Amino acid sequence: MDYNEGYRAKSVGAFTESLHKFYTASGIEQLLQVQDVRLLDICLGGGSNLAVTLDRLLSVEHRHRLHIVTVERQSSLFDTIRQNRFMWPYRGYELLRRLISDGQAENVRLDIAIGDARNIIRDMPLKFDVVYFDPFGKRKNPEMWTEAVFRDVYRLCTDIGRAATYSSGREIREDFVRAGFRYTVTPKPEGAFQEGTVFYKV
Repeated sequence: MDYNEGYRAKSVGAFTESLHKFYTASGIEQLLQVQDVRLLDICLGGGSNLAVTLDRLLSVEHRHRLHIVTVERQSSLFDTIRQNRFMWPYRGYELLRRLISDGQAENVRLDIAIGDARNIIRDMPLKFDVVYFDPFGKRKNPEMWTEAVFRDVYRLCTDIGRAATYSSGREIREDFVRAGFRYTVTPKPEGAFQEGTVFYKV
């Protein structure tokens, strides 16, 4: 409500955008086939990126562990997820609710950080293999789309780390590159109005 902004593009919907621009684009499923993975989820929003990720991983056989650290400004969003039992994908949100309550379920661990994401990621001591970078757009949430923030994201990535985002803005891509990343384009899913981007450490 503070940003007067919806959580997802109306053109394709939350599930398709999360699946295409975050889960699939990041390669997290393939990484989990070969190693434990640590995921940094910056700006949980409606939880759809995590819910879609968890839903898909429930259908994939892998013996490795997933450790998620999610950063959100307001704890009330977790209350919304807890209290709404009919969010979709159902299995993903059901597992996410268990993780929010217990911190651990299946082979997944969830840690939650509440506060200003800029301060949290600046002081974060961990390294991450995958980053879901999903703040509101630069027009409404400009403080998150700065080269300083992108440098912190770069520092938090492992050598194989990658950061997936829905954004395709030229200036944003250039600022990520100035922060040390290279990038590939996530093609538009059918019906979408823009590409996404995945940034890799050079």
